[in-house]
Amino acid sequence: MDRETTLCHPGWLARSSVRGLRIASLAVFFFLVNARTDASEFRPSEAQADQSADIVVAGAGTGGISAAIQAARLGARVALIEETDWIGGQMTTSADATMDEGGTITLNSGMYAEFLERMRAYYLVRGKSVGTCYGSDQRHCFEPSAIQKILYETLGDANDAGPGRIDLYLRERVAKVLESDQTVGGVVTARGHTFHSKIVIDATEFGDILPLTSAGYRIGKFTNSSPGQSCVQDITYMAIIKEYPNGVPPELVMQHAPPGYNAAYITGMRRFLRADGNPDNGSIPVNFAVHNRLRALPDSSSPYNYTVSAPEHISRTAVNWFNDYETNTDIFDRTKRQEIMCAAKLRTLDFLYYVQNELKETKWSVANDEGYDTPYNREENSCPNIPQEFKAIEANFPLLPYIRESRRLIGLYTLAGGDVRREAPWPNPALFAGPELPSELADSIAVGDYTVYLHDCNQQGDFESDLDRASDLPKEYRHGPFQVPIEVLIPAQVDGLLAAEKNISESRIGNAVTRMQPSTMLIGQASGALAAIAVKQGVPPRKVDPETVQRALLNFNVTLAKEDLVDLARNVDEWRAAEFALVHGWLPETQGGFLPDQALTRAEAAETLAAAFHLLSVKSNLDRRWGYATASEATFKDVPLYAKHSAAVEALVAAHALRPCNTAGDNFCPDKMESVEESRSSVNALISRATNDRSTSSGKESGDGSGNSAGTDQNGGSAEGQLTRIKAAKLLFKVLEPQS
Repeated sequence: MDRETTLCHPGWLARSSVRGLRIASLAVFFFLVNARTDASEFRPSEAQADQSADIVVAGAGTGGISAAIQAARLGARVALIEETDWIGGQMTTSADATMDEGGTITLNSGMYAEFLERMRAYYLVRGKSVGTCYGSDQRHCFEPSAIQKILYETLGDANDAGPGRIDLYLRERVAKVLESDQTVGGVVTARGHTFHSKIVIDATEFGDILPLTSAGYRIGKFTNSSPGQSCVQDITYMAIIKEYPNGVPPELVMQHAPPGYNAAYITGMRRFLRADGNPDNGSIPVNFAVHNRLRALPDSSSPYNYTVSAPEHISRTAVNWFNDYETNTDIFDRTKRQEIMCAAKLRTLDFLYYVQNELKETKWSVANDEGYDTPYNREENSCPNIPQEFKAIEANFPLLPYIRESRRLIGLYTLAGGDVRREAPWPNPALFAGPELPSELADSIAVGDYTVYLHDCNQQGDFESDLDRASDLPKEYRHGPFQVPIEVLIPAQVDGLLAAEKNISESRIGNAVTRMQPSTMLIGQASGALAAIAVKQGVPPRKVDPETVQRALLNFNVTLAKEDLVDLARNVDEWRAAEFALVHGWLPETQGGFLPDQALTRAEAAETLAAAFHLLSVKSNLDRRWGYATASEATFKDVPLYAKHSAAVEALVAAHALRPCNTAGDNFCPDKMESVEESRSSVNALISRATNDRSTSSGKESGDGSGNSAGTDQNGGSAEGQLTRIKAAKLLFKVLEPQS
């Protein structure tokens, strides 16, 4: 496997955690052979007064890095601009390094799957497990410093592989967006550096680019055109704490109580965490050991290896349980933001004092080896409400709090509660009681699987009345696949601007499922692909054919369909064709995989072709309820107008793309198995009809989808035989490829 192939077609990615041992071995091989020996090889660039790039990505978080890498892999020159001096966003800069994975479908998809493999390899060669958090040895938990190192390596590898390039600029805050006639053309930073570009992607944690443009956006339950103050999900100023077996360094020992630490705080905290708390599970109140197990991280400074099932030596964990901070839309106002974040930081400082003094855990304090003590943290992020005696501790806190909710673009489509409802584990939503299950989204560019989880601010009056309602919230944890359509990335009006983080076009409930690390990475990857293709084609993103973006993402192992295709190898032609066929409704979904070898009847083949070539008109609400007849008379005796497949059959007859099964021409034989040759003939007729050219001499038009000429299969034998689901998918995926 050569390096270029590995980057462009990562077929080595894990299919599931069940194959962990073999995957781990492959990961070690990949790490030793392909990884950079010096992560510092990729260095941030120095901005000039005036420069140009194809794409500006504002925010080097999960979405921004993914967008930049994908755009570069498709040939774009990218300027990646980050306000702080850390990259990685919520999972590093905010220390949320325990991956929030609802199910398994994101584990195998696109940039997130690639990220997991790199992280597993990193820890495997160090003899450390990553299954340290969230009650399962199969979860993924990392040190923020290790994540940042791997992200730098990934950026470097993207530059080495080409064909595009990424330049990273740290401590550059976008202060102005260049816009003319509702078209964005670049940004200006607070330091006076101008970046001209064809596309700007807002991948900031707060959606800070949106208000600098004329694009509409949502903020809490309001919009920028009808503003108001409302609650948003809590923020949490996380911290990474560790055990110092030889004693806590003096500067990290809290000798005095910080502001806000008083009798009321102690009484309240004892309700959740106490020395004599629950030692076995998460039933409140818990003891310190149980607290640490929830978000335990590997500890590269410790000689011990531990997992969830063997937690005796846990020595590093993230603080994100009893230190949430309620906030409202004021946090999006830069003049008020710092005060709010500092209050949240102080709450975590109070928590640390409680641990050291109330719980008598004197060997625990903030970790001083994560690398958070940076110039930005010391110079721009020091809080005036934190006394000088705690500044060494504060400097080792993350650079940002964990931000769960952002400004959200008003786009071409808004992902809302109805799009992400999952009333029971997929694919058997037996408990669903609504009017209609969410259907496949034909313009899907990412699939997530996290539960609907609003971190407070979740009462009826907290929602946008035209989008969500409290009854859209499930009554318990329910994960399962949901799709994200391409339209949520694109503003309703403005060109040259895309979203790529928690700021996509979505309701508050939509945000509750897409805000986690796997989803934001995959959404960012899609945004980068869309931007690069738009630049290459010289058109605004809204003019790009979504199918072109989908095909590009499929080439990089991105899942688009809600069904996990467990019976197909990933990232090969068959898998890509099957994904595309399901997303576009060419073939019906099945349980337990794609069922690639299942043969199709002539009636099923007719349905497939009618769907692929859009031969049936869009149904009205009345048609959806009762059905409809598309012809005045039935063409075949064995397919009456009331038959299930009548509409598809009659549409193919009208297109001169269907043959009878008998010489008399009065029977169709709907239950007879379809042959590859018959289906190819129908496809060629449909293509000729669409192009007003009856010639089918083109190899692309007459091929069987495998790159072979008509009449032969992959092994050089006769192509005659039954049409299976995978043969149908490959044939249509090939012949319906958009023309460049």
